[in-house]
Amino acid sequence: MKTLENNKKLIVLTGTTCSEKSLTSLNLFDLFTSEIISADSMLVYKNFNIGSAKPPKAVLDKVKHHLINIVSPLEDFDAWRYMKMGREIIYNSKVSNHIVVGGTQLYIKSLIEGLSLNMSKNAEIRKSITDDFNSYGIEYIYSKLKAIDSKGASSISPNDKQRIIRYLEINYSTGMRVSEVFSLNDNQRIENVNYIKVALSIEKEQLNDRIDLRVDNMVKDGLVDEVISLRREYPLNIKPFRSIGYMEINRYLNSEISLDQAVELIKIRTKQFAKRQRTWLRKDSEINWFHNLEDLITFCTQYATN
Repeated sequence: MKTLENNKKLIVLTGTTCSEKSLTSLNLFDLFTSEIISADSMLVYKNFNIGSAKPPKAVLDKVKHHLINIVSPLEDFDAWRYMKMGREIIYNSKVSNHIVVGGTQLYIKSLIEGLSLNMSKNAEIRKSITDDFNSYGIEYIYSKLKAIDSKGASSISPNDKQRIIRYLEINYSTGMRVSEVFSLNDNQRIENVNYIKVALSIEKEQLNDRIDLRVDNMVKDGLVDEVISLRREYPLNIKPFRSIGYMEINRYLNSEISLDQAVELIKIRTKQFAKRQRTWLRKDSEINWFHNLEDLITFCTQYATN
């Protein structure tokens, strides 16, 4: 538990996909005065509903959720914007307790710790950029940087291989332009706010069963029709279409695979994603893990009301 000097409190409710985070946040909302802030990189986009497991409209109408349905799928949205908007909500709110709910760890990290150049190191992305350099040369990767961040590109030499690769790596990892990072004091922790982190621990087999059920329900609820409708409105190269669920249904609609194959791929990739989430989460020593939902709710309620 991080203790600072103020009465603003965050309950960071995180965990793997299908660990009942949204339902738990609603239970907590009913127990004490609070506001819910989503920390999910897909829920920010309008119209992408079923495949993102967005809370139903009836729930969103009843309980105010911040940072859901806030941008067009055609817009860029990154951890920097999330940090700025999330902190503004907390600082300006008259409510003391906020429940930050979601599994996008970069968003949670940025909200609490701020963003810095060091957190954007990514060996896999760096290798991809280096491969582009080896195949196409420095002029090619510099042109890519100029297209993404003309101000950052103009601040370095077109022949500075090391910095060009680094700047591209930062952009690809975080969605931020390096020029923004340099011009803003972005690595400060959130001020005058206390926080705890909690998560529900679910056995692998049980989690896999939940994933299978969720995917089956998404298809029953009209995922295919949703994607058909979205394809009429948006180009296929936008970021939300590259997410799990939408990508596989698009392959089905492109006649590349059958619907059964698409559904099975969604299940497999969601389970792989959950495994990566568990690896990340277990490295976070601040998370309080609970095997029992009632114990988690009691812990959070005591924190919020004391």
